[in-house]
Amino acid sequence: MKLTKKIMKCNKRITSVLLSITVLLTAFSIPVVSAVTTDVEDSKANITETSSSANQYGLQDNIQDGTMLHCFNWKYTDIKAELKNIAEAGFTAVQTSPAQANNNSGTWYWLYQPRGFYVGTNDLGTKEQLRDLCTEAHKYGIKVVVDVVANHLQGDHYNIVEDLKPSQYWHHNGSVGNWKDRFQVTHGDIGMQDIATENSYVQQCVKNYIDELKSLGVDGMRFDAAKHIGLPSEGDDFWSVVTSDKSLFYYGEILGGPDDRETGNEELMKEYTDYISVTDSGYSYDNRIAFDSGNAPSTKGNWAVRGVSADKLVYWAESHDNWSNNSDFGYSWNISQNNIDRAYAIAAARSGATALYFSRPSTHDKENIKAGKKGSTHFTSPEVAAVNHFHNAMVGQKDSYVNSNNCGVVCREEGAVIVKGSGSGQVTVTNAGGTTKPGVYIDEITGSKWTVTPSTISGTIGSTGIAVIYNPTLSAFNTISQAGGTFKSETLTLTLGLENATSGTYQIDNGAVQTYTGTKTITIGEGVSYGSTITLKLTATGENGTTETSYTFKKVDPLAVRVIDFSNKNTVYLWNTASWSTQNCYSWQTGRDGATAWPGSAMTKVDTFGGYDLYKFTVPSNETNIIFNNGSTKTDDMTIQTGTVVFDNGTGQWVDATTMDEDVEVSTDPIVTTSGTKPTTYTTVSQTNPTTVGEEYSYGDVNLDKKIDIRDVSAIQKFISSHITFSEIQRIAADVNADGYIDISDATLVQKYVVGKVSSLPVGSVFYIGQTTASQTTTY
Repeated sequence: MKLTKKIMKCNKRITSVLLSITVLLTAFSIPVVSAVTTDVEDSKANITETSSSANQYGLQDNIQDGTMLHCFNWKYTDIKAELKNIAEAGFTAVQTSPAQANNNSGTWYWLYQPRGFYVGTNDLGTKEQLRDLCTEAHKYGIKVVVDVVANHLQGDHYNIVEDLKPSQYWHHNGSVGNWKDRFQVTHGDIGMQDIATENSYVQQCVKNYIDELKSLGVDGMRFDAAKHIGLPSEGDDFWSVVTSDKSLFYYGEILGGPDDRETGNEELMKEYTDYISVTDSGYSYDNRIAFDSGNAPSTKGNWAVRGVSADKLVYWAESHDNWSNNSDFGYSWNISQNNIDRAYAIAAARSGATALYFSRPSTHDKENIKAGKKGSTHFTSPEVAAVNHFHNAMVGQKDSYVNSNNCGVVCREEGAVIVKGSGSGQVTVTNAGGTTKPGVYIDEITGSKWTVTPSTISGTIGSTGIAVIYNPTLSAFNTISQAGGTFKSETLTLTLGLENATSGTYQIDNGAVQTYTGTKTITIGEGVSYGSTITLKLTATGENGTTETSYTFKKVDPLAVRVIDFSNKNTVYLWNTASWSTQNCYSWQTGRDGATAWPGSAMTKVDTFGGYDLYKFTVPSNETNIIFNNGSTKTDDMTIQTGTVVFDNGTGQWVDATTMDEDVEVSTDPIVTTSGTKPTTYTTVSQTNPTTVGEEYSYGDVNLDKKIDIRDVSAIQKFISSHITFSEIQRIAADVNADGYIDISDATLVQKYVVGKVSSLPVGSVFYIGQTTASQTTTY
């Protein structure tokens, strides 16, 4: 049977006006050829069954679960010749450049200006060679993804198929002028006229091409310039029509986001993922630039933290746009392969997302990168292969990321990838969230031994700067409900447990060693004075031996606290662990310069926590973006964070304020200092004095420790300035002058009592909690 297909000619739509104009000018320099109609043989899908030997490579059935090798510009025959090496390197899929026919050959970008929506002979090879590639790839368990150009045709319309020449198949809105305007992004020209993807005939032409690719054994499609194709909510059904075959994998190139807005386009991104996976170029850029600067990335993600499911994301360290477009697109050609590999290691170690590894051409000069020329085979290096093997072994396991000791650490349940910001050597890093199971692990790259505890990961990173540890010998270990730290109560209850262990022991300070199995609840702190430390020693015994763990706790006086005010959502805090000599905050409104010129406003010191000063600045209410800086060193562009967090300039991360020091508390209610003036309204509680003796308390003994001293004065002062709260008994004890409310006069009376200037009632007199005959009302 013969199926007549109209030849259409597509140009690559790029999110850079500069690149678009360059391509346009180049496109107009070609000879004009008559449009033709070609008969294309209709073939049924002929996908060779994966051989049983494919399992030896540990590749994934689902492309999203694996990793992809981008064989940019490679001929089909060159990819076919490398399939065994590709499988051994752990890649589940290979991605080819566009398979559509085009009018020109040579330079790479002609592949992105195809003649139509059909497989034709181009610099990559023939249709039969693509079929042969798919057949052979499936024997190794490798899937084939083809780059599809569906958003536009060649810059001139002389050579496109006749039926698509009529104006109803094209948008006529001129060039994109505002990249934050979705209508312009999806309907405007970027140097080449925009095809009307909402038109049903255009949609069917693309769908026919997808079906043809499937018939050759192709398993998935990468859609070029996907952000420029509208969504059903915008009146364009392209995606629902073209991706209706759910047996195929689809992902789309979305550089930046659906438009250039920094926020407000999250729902559009999520709608794309109803049909296709999407690229996260922002996260990929952050990782790449961090390692190029010698630093481990501080970011935990981009679209994933903005609500897009990780299993609909595609990460990379670099793409062909970064490499092949000279200085456009956050170019990567001046970044070493090793730093690219470090960034790829982080990307490919994450849960849910697939990762794309780019085979670099031999040159980065845009005009000299040739279609049909095989690129680098560095993908076979031990470090790249190890990361892919790790990715495949960890499918389905949760992950947690942390920047620790200038290492990017991706912790999975049964392994971790640790990447130094620069260099190599011995490291101890945080076991993020305690995610990775304690045990002894081997680095696949170097064979070195690594030790994982519930809180740390320790070992030596080799010359690549990357360590890949998994397949552990699991150690017995204890679990605990609070892994050390402080507690602000008389006692602390802890729950102990066991993993990979048959029994365990615990010892509080120098007390007796107690044995337990299963879970055990214990209490520490009773009878211990405030400020004291308590050491808890634990052991766990299993088939692989016994492990020991020690935790230190500190009992903190609940009244001896410092409160940080988070009631103003525009107040930002900088914890100066980097010891900047100057602390500035530059703030601005999106699209406008800041009210104060660079470097912004000097910040105000709040206090010292954990040995480092804390500074604050209240950003003008109409500004949401900030940069902390010391005039020369600066943070990335950031938005004001919600929650009770401070920015740690030593680690480059926002951290919970309560982790700065043991006596820190936070308040999201305004902290108002009271000078003794009676409030206009009162909240009252009543407590009565009994005629029969009950529990005895003393006026002035606010902290209820059976003595009156300066700590009670301090407690009253903190209460009236809203830094702490009192129980009902404490309120009665604090109202020493019995005037019905607590203010500075009560603190003054207690202070005089402490220094001996007041020795009579009411300070020091007792009251009881028990049966009532008379009452006293205290207002607060």
